[in-house]
Amino acid sequence: MEVRRYSTVAEFLEATTVFRNADPVRTSLITSIANSVANGSRTYEGYFWWAAIDRNQVQGIAIRTVPYGYVFSPMPIAAAAVLYSRIAVEDPTAKEFAGPRVVIDFLEEISGKATIESGSELIYENRQLINSPNVGDVRIATDKDFDDIYNLSKSFISETGLNEFNLEVIVRDTLSKGRYFVLSIDNAIVSFGGHTDFQVFEAITIARVGPIFTPKENRKKGYASAVTAAITAKLIANGALPTLYTQAANPTSNKIYQELGYTLVDENRHIVFA
Repeated sequence: MEVRRYSTVAEFLEATTVFRNADPVRTSLITSIANSVANGSRTYEGYFWWAAIDRNQVQGIAIRTVPYGYVFSPMPIAAAAVLYSRIAVEDPTAKEFAGPRVVIDFLEEISGKATIESGSELIYENRQLINSPNVGDVRIATDKDFDDIYNLSKSFISETGLNEFNLEVIVRDTLSKGRYFVLSIDNAIVSFGGHTDFQVFEAITIARVGPIFTPKENRKKGYASAVTAAITAKLIANGALPTLYTQAANPTSNKIYQELGYTLVDENRHIVFA
């Protein structure tokens, strides 16, 4: 099996089109990251675009946008083995790996390294929205909401342990594209959410919902459900299949999404090596 590293994101996207079209939901995260680099809306410190190929057919793909870790697609174990072996040589400082549980479990096994952090995310899709009760005013955010959304985003990152790289740029860009929603009570924002650009595949268009965040003092009031439902309804109305990722260990968020009609697609795992 051959491993190829592409020098540009355009080459990567073209070479992996058939593979990604065959499993659009589970490759949509990789597709959205790659497309954001290709269209110039995101820039990073470095790029790694990989594919494992057998008999001229892509068997698996993996990407890294530095300072973030690797994202692996679904793939046979043999493809994961050759990809990781090559990555270990050409990108030896990489410590974070995410992707389908079976793939990441295998990487952990063959790496010979100690895992210092591990977590799981569930991937959901929504093909039939079940509306939540109306609990407040949900609207598309505007530039005037920047400070509130920026501060809520920092709180979300602090709580989830995500990377804050280029946060201000991301918030301003997402605001300018009308992809943030806020819920207000008595003119105060109590919850917010967003979604990605639409990712167009051969047979389907997908957009990923997230982040969804409500500060602790405003939880258990239906606010996150209302925001998620509003975003989901917008995506469906515009012809996209809504998907989202949520922490497997968070029963509250999983219950919210299931009650809105989201159904489980797969489980991803994220690990950090010492």
